[in-house]
Amino acid sequence: MDMKTIFQPKWWLTGVGALFTLFTLLTYAEIMNAAETGWGADYTANDAFYEKAWAATYLTIAIISVVSGQFVEGRSQAILAMTIGGCNILNFILVFLAAGDLDYGFTEDPVNWAPPMVMATGLLLSGYLHLEDE
Repeated sequence: MDMKTIFQPKWWLTGVGALFTLFTLLTYAEIMNAAETGWGADYTANDAFYEKAWAATYLTIAIISVVSGQFVEGRSQAILAMTIGGCNILNFILVFLAAGDLDYGFTEDPVNWAPPMVMATGLLLSGYLHLEDE
């Protein structure tokens, strides 16, 4: 099986978008306590608000990913996959830089940041490999 078969933008956009939709909704509904993961057991109401706001922002990106996977085709879909994946990678880099020495749980523990980074890289690669699609 070649790389182009594994990295189909349609399925990467749909799958990653669906997973991010699920996790952002779980965070927003407080089924997953992102504030505690990020800031520890003594998190504040402000910490909880910012984690929910972060989830709400990512929810829009997740929905755009699913819609792009299902209703856009060819080169346009590849460009969207590259853009969404690349922007997520840039976002992670900027968050890591901003977190600095805050002991923020989502940047300190690779279990929290590695899977989304792998997904963002997969999106970027899927788009790149299919840039010549019609």
